[in-house]
Amino acid sequence: MASLNDLRTRGGWVLTIVLAVAMLAFVLGDLFSSGSIFASRQNRVGKINGEVIDYQVYLNQTENIKNIYTMLWGTSAFNADQYDMIYDEAWSDLVMTHAYAPSFEKLGLTVTNAEVVDMIQGAYTSPLIASFFSDPQTGQFSAEAMAGFLTQVESDPNAFAIWNYIKKRASEQRLLSNFTSLVAEGMNANNLEVNRSVEMANNASNVKIVSKQYYTIADSLAGKISDSQIKKYYNEHKELYRQKNSREVDYVVFNVEPSEADYAAAKAEVEALAEEFKAAADPMQFATANSYDRPDYSYYSKNRMIDVRFKGIAFENENNGFYGPVLHEPSNTYTIARVADYRMMPDSMEARHILLSYDQKDLADSIATALRKNSKQFAALAEKYSLDGSAANGGKLGSFTPEQMIPEFSNALIEASTGKIVVIESQFGIHVAQATWKGKMSKRAQIAKINIRVNPSDETLQLASNEANEFISAVNESNFADAAAKLGLSKRSITINNKDRQIYTFKDARELIRWSFNNKEGALSNIMDIDGDYVVATVTKVRKEGYKPIEEVAASIINSLRREGKAAHVATLVEGATTIEEVAEKLNTTVIDAEELLGNANNIAGMGPALELIGNISAVPENTLVGPFVDDYSVCYVFVEGRTAAENVTAENEKVRLDSHGLYRLDSRLNEALESTANVEDNRTKFF
Repeated sequence: MASLNDLRTRGGWVLTIVLAVAMLAFVLGDLFSSGSIFASRQNRVGKINGEVIDYQVYLNQTENIKNIYTMLWGTSAFNADQYDMIYDEAWSDLVMTHAYAPSFEKLGLTVTNAEVVDMIQGAYTSPLIASFFSDPQTGQFSAEAMAGFLTQVESDPNAFAIWNYIKKRASEQRLLSNFTSLVAEGMNANNLEVNRSVEMANNASNVKIVSKQYYTIADSLAGKISDSQIKKYYNEHKELYRQKNSREVDYVVFNVEPSEADYAAAKAEVEALAEEFKAAADPMQFATANSYDRPDYSYYSKNRMIDVRFKGIAFENENNGFYGPVLHEPSNTYTIARVADYRMMPDSMEARHILLSYDQKDLADSIATALRKNSKQFAALAEKYSLDGSAANGGKLGSFTPEQMIPEFSNALIEASTGKIVVIESQFGIHVAQATWKGKMSKRAQIAKINIRVNPSDETLQLASNEANEFISAVNESNFADAAAKLGLSKRSITINNKDRQIYTFKDARELIRWSFNNKEGALSNIMDIDGDYVVATVTKVRKEGYKPIEEVAASIINSLRREGKAAHVATLVEGATTIEEVAEKLNTTVIDAEELLGNANNIAGMGPALELIGNISAVPENTLVGPFVDDYSVCYVFVEGRTAAENVTAENEKVRLDSHGLYRLDSRLNEALESTANVEDNRTKFF
């Protein structure tokens, strides 16, 4: 009979096993129910400096930025390009937080409060800040726009959030700029490099060359190449075969174009719309309601009319001031237009103003009253009260055309007589303004334009869909390439990289990119609507970050080893040769005379591009037969007969050139280096 101690001992083991199994079941159950391992991998948007970025974290970041731009632009209806900008900005923020910022902190790189103030108020405004406060007409930074905005920051929570965001982005940009400047200081060419470069540029060699191209040598003479040689070469040159995360995709496009019936229906619809347009009491309002794009509300003189098609209807009363309907190809767009209004406007004008915040209406009225009594006070009052940068110049805005200013401002000054003090409210605040000079008045026209695109009908779309489905069925019965050939379709191939957001053949290929990164090799897509056409695709190769497999690069390695073997064979053929002519004779080829060959040249006459060979020639002693020199195409022997000195460059000029070359693409190369160091893994293409 078992003792109590035996039972306790055995019971302890049993209990331990039971608890272990229960715990394992609990953990596995939790994993499978919550998906904490498997779901986390599926939802992983990327990895930065060892920190996993899951879908929700990235989505929250994009939502934060989207909210900022919604407040900035007054709309949440973003187009594809704007969404791409938001997605990239969100990712950049995460990279900055998890990778760049900690590294910069270790280096002691910071942006001080004084620098932030300088970016806002200094002589050179931060480019990023300037981009947020640019004049929509000129694209130039508007100090008055920023000043008007800043008056709202303390009282408006949205303005406060936007301003904090702008300062944060500007500070990060300055931080990166400071780091780039720090690295750039180390990119200068040293004296050894400069002297060597000057020597190569100022020395011309008279050289004889014998070149034996690989294709003239039988492959069998290179010797047999073994698997062990291939493997050894692969291991020694592995960095040559590094690859990015990418997909190779074959696809077929089914063009969806309007049929003749579609064009006929569209023509009838547009002609009926044109009759309504002719009778409309407010042409611009009618155009705004019926055009697929936003009408142009500007006024144009005959000489400055951007769309020359409308000069006749605006200034010569062609067709009673009405244009169209006219079908324009290849955009498949009907255009109809009508003169909406005429105005007499100056070609240019001069004005001065005092900009105040929205809550300073009483002050604006007081200043206007004082100026109407004595306009000589304008400069002093502008300097004292104006929020605009023009305050330092007495509020003077210089000479401008009406189109350069916002419509409310220009229109008020055009209507007011020269010298009259007016109070104007605009998006920037309250202006106390005065037109000080107006140029010659000329007649200007406003054109109300409607664009109507001819779209394929449902019947046309169904026909294209039927063709695509027929192709999918054919692929399932054979393969993608054979099905395309059988149906007379053009199969196209493309490599899609992990960071691609567009494909050159399409304007918006996000659906295709997402699909390719979410499917395995051999997968066949459903019908995708891309740029209005139907696309069916298949993944032909999945490439993951790392190194290409040896099987995939074996053919390239064999060619490299074969070149080495041929070079060794050539060396045996020229044994005993003491002159370049004897080398040519033994190799059954001719001598190439290259006279006055500069050490910094790119090409050799009779051979083509030969950078590596030219570099080698510059170091060859005179009157000495040297070789072999091996490149990707041939084996070469050279004999330098002599050299002549020249004065093509100076050390000063060459240093400038080398320094510029060192800085070429520095920003992008730094970004690549930082991302590589931080092991940035970007899988956003699977989601966005």
